[in-house]
Parts: sequence; C-alpha cells; structure tokens
Amino acid sequence: MAATVHRLAPHLSLIDLTPPIIGFHDFIGAWLVVGPEAAYLVDVGPAATADQLIEAIAALGVDHLDYICLTHIHLDHAGAVGHLARRFPDTPVVCHPKGIPHIIDPERLWQGTVKTLGETGRAYGPMLPVDASWIATEAQLASAPFQLLDTPGHSSHHYAVYDNGCLFAGEAGGVCLPLPSGDIYLRPATPPRFLLETSLSSIDRLMATVPDTLCYGHFGMRRDAMNMLARHREQLLFWEKTLAARADGEEMDSVAAADRWVDLLLGKDPLLHGFSQLAPDVQVRERSFLRNSLKGFAGYLASLGEHPVSIG
Repeated sequence: MAATVHRLAPHLSLIDLTPPIIGFHDFIGAWLVVGPEAAYLVDVGPAATADQLIEAIAALGVDHLDYICLTHIHLDHAGAVGHLARRFPDTPVVCHPKGIPHIIDPERLWQGTVKTLGETGRAYGPMLPVDASWIATEAQLASAPFQLLDTPGHSSHHYAVYDNGCLFAGEAGGVCLPLPSGDIYLRPATPPRFLLETSLSSIDRLMATVPDTLCYGHFGMRRDAMNMLARHREQLLFWEKTLAARADGEEMDSVAAADRWVDLLLGKDPLLHGFSQLAPDVQVRERSFLRNSLKGFAGYLASLGEHPVSIG
C-alpha cells in the first residue's frame, strides 16, 4: 500500500501512513518540511509503514534530510526511525533525552508495547535500533530552524516542534479528527501514567509560542491553533470534573464497564459529539483509545486519594 501525500503548503506535506490494522486509515501522519533553511521530518510512523514513508519522500523529490525529529517514542510515531536512519545515514535523529536509550536498544520498548497494545502493537512491527552516533548533538541542534518544547503529559519523553508559527504538537494537544460535517472530533490522549497538572502546563507552554498552525500527530492540520489548544485544555478540565463527580468507588475493571464510562463522556463532552460521524471501524479504534485515556484519568484520580476508581 502506498502512502497518501497531502501538500498543505508549498513547504509542508502530511504523509498519511496506513499500517495493517483495521480502522487505522487517516490516522497516523508523518510531517515533511522542505524549507529554505532545512528539510526535516517530524515523526516517522510505525516500522510496518517504513517503506510507505521512504517511497513517499522519494516521490516528493527529496533525497536529503537535515533532521529526523521524533515527538515521542511510541511505536506509532517512532517505530520506523531505525529504517529511516539507515536510508538517511548522515541525518541526525532528534529525540527527547528520556527516549534516547529506548531507541538505541528498543527491546524493552517493543515488549512493553506488545504487552499494552497486544495485536495492535505487533502490527506496528518492531523498531530497528538506532546507533548512538546518529543521535543529534547540541551543536547540530543549535543550527536547527525549529525550537524543541519539552511537553510531557501524553508521555514523559515528549517534544513538540515549533517552526515560525507552525506547531507540530505530537499528542500534547490531543487527537483531532476531521468530520464529514466539517466539524472536528477532539479527544484526550492520556494513557497511564497521566498527571493532569503536567499536561496542562505543557499546553500552556505550547500556547506561549502563540502558534498560527497546529499539526497533529493524529491527524491533520488546523489553522486556528490557539483556539484548538484552548479547547483541549478546557476538555481536560471537563473530563476531570465529570469523572471526579462520578468516581464514587465504581470500578471499571472490564471492557463493558469501561464502555459505560466512554458512553458517559460521549454524551457529555461536546468535543466528542462527532463520534457518530466516524466510520464503524474507526469507532472501534476510538473506543479502545478512549478506554485507555480513561485509564489514565482514573489513575490520576486514584493518586489524589479521593476517588479509588480502577479501569481494567
């Protein structure tokens, strides 16, 4: 399968990567910037789509990259980094310091992914190791045309990339899917271990750059970046308030029980109301991710010692 390339600006392309998983179309994106100062990638998708990405880059006439940037090391964002590093051996790999050991020796990352995601993780494919000499040095980053923003929340090893009004947010701004109606579906990406205050601080850090354009890891581009970040910030607070009000000791220790909480949020959160417009296979995927985001919130509430909720 070939990747779909969306030319969203003269210098900016979204490369739509489709792994062999039902419902994962129009979901995983790699961003290619070919600007006057540098050509670089932001995220590379899973190992299973490495050939799609390499072929798309070639089809766009790009034979050199100055940087390969990873927003974080989850396999749907960074799994193909070893493949891309071998294709572009002179290109420095930009990765959060906390993630570097895991892309140099990805075995624990692979095992943890399979344990957490099961067949989905296996379908992403194992990451090839990245040689330590391929990691970007401080000197190489000093001349980069972009700014790296430390934005933990979705993961502890998360960068956002800011370049002249354009913000590549990874999952620090949530997951945003366009809908047939022209509206959007926006959800938190808050897997365990989630800390609300950390995520809110990261959103504030993103908003401090006053971006014009927001490029999501999942999925697409919005030209009302500040509005979208503000809406997502409010959404996280809404989830906290809604779940805390209902977290009276009820356990969510089965898929069926967790789905009742998913249905609660689908009914109450206005940014999720477009769920019914999603294709049936995408709804299945999104329910799985919503359950995982609920898990993160449940763990956070439990850590406060006031709301002993668990999600299995």
